[in-house]
Formats: sequence, structure tokens, C-alpha cells
Amino acid sequence: MDLQQAIKQNLHYYKQVKAKLDAHQTKATLNTLRKEWLDKQKLNNYQNEYDRVKGIVANSVVAHHKPSKDRIAILDKLGVKLFDNPEIKKK
Repeated sequence: MDLQQAIKQNLHYYKQVKAKLDAHQTKATLNTLRKEWLDKQKLNNYQNEYDRVKGIVANSVVAHHKPSKDRIAILDKLGVKLFDNPEIKKK
């Protein structure tokens, strides 16, 4: 008995086998696709959270705080080297 005759006699069986193989392949592909989507979603969530926190800090009172000249002079006298930026010392 050759392969063609065997397939003709067991056509229903081979259709089921092909359907199972296709289902396994589809499931594996969908799992990979879902993992990619979840990784992209996680990356976007972290980026959005970082941007949100960065925006809050940029618009807060702390971001616009400039030390007074008196405070800088006191700290310089104490030997603190926090203000290396010459622009901050001028203000």
C-alpha cells in the first residue's frame, strides 16, 4: 500500500492530525505575539510613569528654588562646595 492509498483510506484521521498541528503552531505564534505586546505595554507604562514624575518635579516649587546669596555665603564660609555652578553663585 502506498502513501496515497493510505491517505485516501484514513482521510479523516489525517485531517485531524493536520488540524492539531495547525492549532499548535497557531498557539505558539499567538503566545509569542502576546509576549511581545506585554513587553511593549510594560515598557510604555514605565516610560509614561517616568515622564509623569519628571513633569511633576519640573513644575514643583523645588525645581524653581534658587538659594539666596546669604545662604550661599554662609555655606561657602563653612567650606561647603555644593555650588560649583558660577551662575548660581551670582544670583
